[in-house]
Amino acid sequence: MKLLAILWLNLLASHPKPAVMQAQADTVKLQSYQEVVATAVKNNPTLAVYQQQIKQTHYNYKASKGFIYPNASANFNGTDNLHLAVTPIPGILLGQPGTTYYAQFGKQFIYNTGVTLTENIFDWTSILQSQIANNNIRLNQLQQDSYLQNLRDQAGKYYFSALIAKSALKIVATDKLLADSIVALTKQRLKEGTTDLLAVNQATINTTNIQQNQAQSQQLYDQSIENLKILLGEQPTNELAVAETLNLDSLVSVGIPNLGNDKNLDVYQQQISIAALQSRSQRSTAYPKLSASAYFGAQQFRNDFGLSFGNNAWSGYRYLGVNLTVPVFTGFTNSNKYKSALVQKNIAQIQYNNARQQSEINDRLLLKSYTDYLHMAQAAATSFKLYGSNLKLNQQKYQEGILSMDIYLRAFQDYLTAENAYLNSLSQLLSTRSTLLSRQ
Repeated sequence: MKLLAILWLNLLASHPKPAVMQAQADTVKLQSYQEVVATAVKNNPTLAVYQQQIKQTHYNYKASKGFIYPNASANFNGTDNLHLAVTPIPGILLGQPGTTYYAQFGKQFIYNTGVTLTENIFDWTSILQSQIANNNIRLNQLQQDSYLQNLRDQAGKYYFSALIAKSALKIVATDKLLADSIVALTKQRLKEGTTDLLAVNQATINTTNIQQNQAQSQQLYDQSIENLKILLGEQPTNELAVAETLNLDSLVSVGIPNLGNDKNLDVYQQQISIAALQSRSQRSTAYPKLSASAYFGAQQFRNDFGLSFGNNAWSGYRYLGVNLTVPVFTGFTNSNKYKSALVQKNIAQIQYNNARQQSEINDRLLLKSYTDYLHMAQAAATSFKLYGSNLKLNQQKYQEGILSMDIYLRAFQDYLTAENAYLNSLSQLLSTRSTLLSRQ
């Protein structure tokens, strides 16, 4: 059946609890497209991951601003000079000319303790890295918006697919009753000798074809429902049921949905901004860095192993310092990294330009396709109704003996063909409508 193939091609082309009314403890009725999308936005598990990622980027941004504040660290260390260095001293200094005296200076055991403070006065690289972290927050938010757009589209496609499958099952049920009545009638006439076995076989074939269509429609319905469970965050054991009934006239009356901005393009734009900051950050590695430091501590010197906390046991040791670092030569590493960052910025710009151009073309085609599919669905619905009416008239003529079995079966085949055309047109129309609604 072509219906199943076309429906699933439409679904796969876009591959991402409704405000619900509980009918039973484990059954959730899907009342409308709006409620399905609202619940997907509320309960979708992947969307919850995006929200956690945004929260994570907020913490990363706060961490990147740590360079603004001074850093303080406390330390304690002890040193055992196992063998002190020897310094040769001219003997004349000690009243012994012509000799050399080898002296040892210092104590065997040295202890240091204190607090070190450091503060970045000028560090342009840290400033730009903080700006990048801030822009990553915005990037994650835009990626979430892009996923929301795709989620609405995907949830809508699955919901409309289930809705069409439900309508198909209803139509097929009527077709089956009609086909069964034809089989019974042909078998009766075979007994009466007014028809042959060929007519009975053909009528039976029609019945089995309808059974196949029914099984395929049921499969499509089940697959759409199970995929909706994933998007809506439903438990596997819960049952979903489509409560809405498809009405082509209502679709025609609402007109063409407005086409909003494509959220995917915002992600590309933000990536360009981040790439620009990254190139500036890489260039800033060649800038001087200025920092200040201070140490407030004490030292203790001993000839024997031990540690004293008595008066005058410790000697003060304090200093203030300023550190200026100017990169002179880094083996062209920073230069090549800066050039690489510029290339990445160009790549981001090219990707955005291509995505924008494709989006504009796709949007034009989307609006045209929706209008075309709407006209096709209206025409297919009219033909389907007319073929159904003709089938009933032919059935009456066949029962009255006015019409031959061959002509009647041909009318039945035409009716089934019109049915498939109608359902296929609805599938294409609603798939396109889902994409339009996701952009609102």
